[in-house]
Amino acid sequence: MPGRSARRAVRTAVVAGTCALGSAGGLSGQDPDLDGVGHDLGDAEAPVLVVEYADFACDACAQFAVETWPRVREAFVETGRVRWKVVPFELGFRNSEEGARAGECGAAQGRFWELHDALYEHRVEWVDERNPKDELVELAAGTGLDAEVFRRCYDDEPFRDRTKAANRAAREAGVRGTPTFFVNGFQVQGALPFEAFRTVLEDAAATPDPGRSPPERE
Repeated sequence: MPGRSARRAVRTAVVAGTCALGSAGGLSGQDPDLDGVGHDLGDAEAPVLVVEYADFACDACAQFAVETWPRVREAFVETGRVRWKVVPFELGFRNSEEGARAGECGAAQGRFWELHDALYEHRVEWVDERNPKDELVELAAGTGLDAEVFRRCYDDEPFRDRTKAANRAAREAGVRGTPTFFVNGFQVQGALPFEAFRTVLEDAAATPDPGRSPPERE
């Protein structure tokens, strides 16, 4: 894994299946402010920090979440080897905003990760709807959330500023497609299969970034 200066010069290690929009160009590539955005999982003292920028409406994100993420979580996050931070933002697909809103409302009831999995697993059931609220409420209820509390949250949008901050962080990081991962600061793009992502994480663990500070617990 290259050093900090090399990472800034060579931002992308791997490109696989990625959702992208032409309007995403012109992004800065600077270090973003991640205070108050995203959702963390794993040991704060883990030697590897992964920051994932994702859009719940993105099919490549859904592919990663369904096929790769469960194995990464079991092998690396739950064993204390990796701290994972997912930053849901709006890349600009149909129902991107609605998916991000749903994720924050799930987090408000302490079940972000359960709803994260459900939103991706059942993406085809809500992503093309003109108004996906009923489908999203049903998904939320299926993960154990209080459906009426979720519905009120969804309607009132109390976390809109949080999503705006996530959008800003993605722009500052230079994210042009989803999913995009920063593994100890080194950018990896696309819905990599588990074997490829395992190699990336093991390489990062072998040469941890001495300048990285773990994220604050939320």
